[in-house]
Amino acid sequence: MEICRLENISKTYMMGEEICPLQDVNLTINPGDFISVEGPSGIGKSTLLYVTGSLLEADEGRLYLDNQDVSLLTDRQLTALRAEKIGFIFQETNLIQALTLQENLEFAQALGKVCKTDSQAIAALLERLGLADRKDFLPYQLSGGQRRRAMAARALINHPSLILADEPTNDLDDVWANEIVRLFAEAVAKGGAVVMVTHNNKWAGGAAIQYRLEHGKLALLD
Repeated sequence: MEICRLENISKTYMMGEEICPLQDVNLTINPGDFISVEGPSGIGKSTLLYVTGSLLEADEGRLYLDNQDVSLLTDRQLTALRAEKIGFIFQETNLIQALTLQENLEFAQALGKVCKTDSQAIAALLERLGLADRKDFLPYQLSGGQRRRAMAARALINHPSLILADEPTNDLDDVWANEIVRLFAEAVAKGGAVVMVTHNNKWAGGAAIQYRLEHGKLALLD
C-alpha cells in the first residue's frame, strides 16, 4: 500500500516573473522507499517537500496521503494526518524555542498517535545522536549541528510512515551526517519511507532511488 502519491503536480510563483519550480511532477512513495532528490540550490527541492507534506498547496494536480485525497480533508483532519504519519526536517529550525530539547521531543510524542511520553525512547534517540547531555538545553543553547540533529530526533521520535528531510546533513560533519543517513535507512528497513532533498551527491548516493529536479521536472537517475 502506497504512503503518498503526487499526480501531475505543478506549482508556480510570481516573483517579478513567473517561476515554475514544479511542472507536471509525478511521484509515488511506497513503504521501504529511500528516495533522494538532488539538484542545485534554489531549483525547487524544498517546494517539492512542502507540497508532498501538504504544507504547501499545489496549483495543479492531486496529492494523496495514506490513500486519501488531501483536497477532500478538513484542516483538522489534515493536521492530524501529518502529525501521525509524517516527520519533517526543515532547513530552518522548527524546534519550539521556549521548550528544552527533552520537552520538544515529549511534545512531538504527544502530537502523535500514541499521545503519551516514552522517556526511554527519547533517551535512546538522544544518546544515539550525541545529545544526551543536552536534553535540558533550550534550542538557542545548542550549536548549529546540534540543532540539526535535534530536528532529526524530533522527526524520528514517533516512527512516522514518511520522513521528509530538507538538507538534513547541513551543518554536520561526516560522522554525524553518516549517522543521520543510517537512521533513515533503519526507518526504511522497518517499512517507513524517506524523501531526502540535497545538493550533495555524496549523501544522495545513500538512497536506493535517486531523482534529480531541474527546470521543474523530476527525472529518475540510473
